[in-house]
Amino acid sequence: MIEELKKLIAFIFQRSGKEKMSEKEFYMSLSFELGWLTPGEGMKVIEKAVEKNLLVKENDIIYPAFDCKNVEIPLGFKFDGDKLKEMEKDLFSRIIDKIIVKSKLGEKKVKKEIENIEKNLNVYPEVAGIFFAKKIGVEVEEFLEEVKNLIKNL
Repeated sequence: MIEELKKLIAFIFQRSGKEKMSEKEFYMSLSFELGWLTPGEGMKVIEKAVEKNLLVKENDIIYPAFDCKNVEIPLGFKFDGDKLKEMEKDLFSRIIDKIIVKSKLGEKKVKKEIENIEKNLNVYPEVAGIFFAKKIGVEVEEFLEEVKNLIKNL
């Protein structure tokens, strides 16, 4: 999800040709120019991006915390409300959701297995989730950086 958010930020800034813009310019671009999100959802994107250290906010001005010129935007890139809803879920829930979808195991079974790993190895639930996913062959690479940051910030 962080990669999708990074692409979105890069897309908006590359498209505008600006290095900095007001929050209003950013979410107006998302909602009125592109029609991808509502203004409220656009503001949530800004909040999430600041929270994930992808955007820097100084008063009402925002700018990327990374070199967005070097981010490759795929042809036909689009960001929608579903991606935003997914981002709003906590990390553990997203890991569980992916395991359930990819493994076809039930939610109770997945949670029970993760809980056992968490207790036996004395690790955080997110780490146990990653461990279980790897054990059953579910790719969860997109969560590794977030889990690492979670642990680092505890």
